[in-house]
Amino acid sequence: MTSLTGQLNNGSVAADLEKIFFFLEKHGLSSTTRDHPPMFTVADSQALRPFGVSGGYTKNLFLRNKKGTMWLVTCDENQSVDLRHLGTALGAGRLSFASPERLMRFLGITTGAVSPLALINDVTHTVYFAIDQSLLRHDQLHVHPLVNTLTTTLPTIGLVEFAMKTGHPPVYLKFNHDGSVTVDRFNNKMPDGRLKVT
Repeated sequence: MTSLTGQLNNGSVAADLEKIFFFLEKHGLSSTTRDHPPMFTVADSQALRPFGVSGGYTKNLFLRNKKGTMWLVTCDENQSVDLRHLGTALGAGRLSFASPERLMRFLGITTGAVSPLALINDVTHTVYFAIDQSLLRHDQLHVHPLVNTLTTTLPTIGLVEFAMKTGHPPVYLKFNHDGSVTVDRFNNKMPDGRLKVT
């Protein structure tokens, strides 16, 4: 298994692939993983993905505000994101992209491998997690497991459960046609109703 050697902000070493797959198996979260050339952009993902595979593909943004509060935002790959509107919706004020150094220190990954699975490295629960509500319509989602040369596919409910089990209950976002963003505080749950953020 390939391993990451970056040191996290709390002094521990970032999880490797063996640890992430063990975590998924331990918690009964089924998944499959395939390898491919490195992907750095959504365009790379679209060019390299297999034909006819169902499910949602994501764009992942690691953001911070002026106070240093951090957010990992997972949205549909084709979703345009206005950071001003997003910051307002999250009550975060002005948001900007966090540095690669901060990305390694808090999520243990490098640029191009940003993924909700990296929340396993945020053991101090410093990073907040938000997800595009439109992704919930898919039966499964495709995300990187800490490196951008692999893609892991798991049920959508499984990804939300993963976030919960790592201590990162999601905030569900609705991206509106006018560019604004709202937090769904009243229907903040999976379609089957099993998971709800309170």
